[in-house]
Amino acid sequence: MDFNFPEDTEMLRDMLRRFLQKEARPLEMKYYNTGELSPEERARLRQAIQQLGLWGLTVPEQFGGGGLDAVTACMIEEELGATFIPVEMGAVPTLLYACAGEQLSRFLEPALEGSRRPILAVREPSPAGVNPENWTTSATPEGQGFILNGQKTIAAFPGEGDFFILLAKAPQGLTAFLLDADLSDVQTSTNGKIVLTLSNCRAPGEALLGQPGGALELTRGEAPRAWIQMGGRYVGMVERLIEMAAEHARSWVSLGEPLAVRPAVQRMLAEMRVDAESARWLVYHAAWLSDNRQDDSIHGPAAQVRLATGEMLKRAVDRVTMIFAGPGPAPQIEPHLLIKSLVPPEALEIGLEAARFAIAAEMLDLHPA
Repeated sequence: MDFNFPEDTEMLRDMLRRFLQKEARPLEMKYYNTGELSPEERARLRQAIQQLGLWGLTVPEQFGGGGLDAVTACMIEEELGATFIPVEMGAVPTLLYACAGEQLSRFLEPALEGSRRPILAVREPSPAGVNPENWTTSATPEGQGFILNGQKTIAAFPGEGDFFILLAKAPQGLTAFLLDADLSDVQTSTNGKIVLTLSNCRAPGEALLGQPGGALELTRGEAPRAWIQMGGRYVGMVERLIEMAAEHARSWVSLGEPLAVRPAVQRMLAEMRVDAESARWLVYHAAWLSDNRQDDSIHGPAAQVRLATGEMLKRAVDRVTMIFAGPGPAPQIEPHLLIKSLVPPEALEIGLEAARFAIAAEMLDLHPA
């Protein structure tokens, strides 16, 4: 049993790590304070990634990408998780691979090249959040197209050339649409969050992604691999939280001694380290299974990864928050607020609950009718 990465994978990780340290981390405070990067900053990061030959590595080969194996893809996600800004590497939401006809040249190909940015318009303002059962955004058929009404909360202000991948409820069920961000019927406003408002927005038939009512089916086949890679991202986040907490414990002196000598702090750091290492090997084992199995048997391991890494992230945030909550200056970056902005709590909880039921269903040999 060999636990070493291949030499070329190690070289790739070192290259990506150096890039993130040099180019991405200096932008973290700005992103934390403003919630966005300027178009120029995004373009500079994208150009640097392309020059390093890292662009599109995780894109499937049939779409012109590197088609990386799952283990290497998880390694990349772990490194990306250790920085708190969104670094684009040419990957696109899985839904976008359902493009057909003119959608390929209009949306998918420019997104893969980096000239157009897809923005997911999935979540809705509270209390609906990420639970589709509570969504109210509607898609009413009219002629060859649809009329869209409702609101979505989105993660970034749309820029020139950006487009939305939007989910709405049609009579047939949850349906996906592609909408240009500069569509006259689409407006954005901010009130602490960025809200996309659709008021009688006309979506022509060619805006339909896949079939009416088929949005969930578009991602079902890729879900296990996505869960495993998300687990790698969470491990990277926790490693960064450990780094922040350990540095604070070493540097801050309270009552004549550094926090690092206090048993309570040491216990929390040790527990985070064991949590991260345990989750890491669960992630890479599931990734190895994904690379070496030809059937659907990775659904169980992928669900285990989703549950274990999500719970690990929650525990790490709690512990780091307690370490920073003692006497001393407030941290420049509040860990719990940071992670909340990157991983919405309601989305995390829904994912954890889905993972629990998936694991139990496999254990009890329960299958949907």
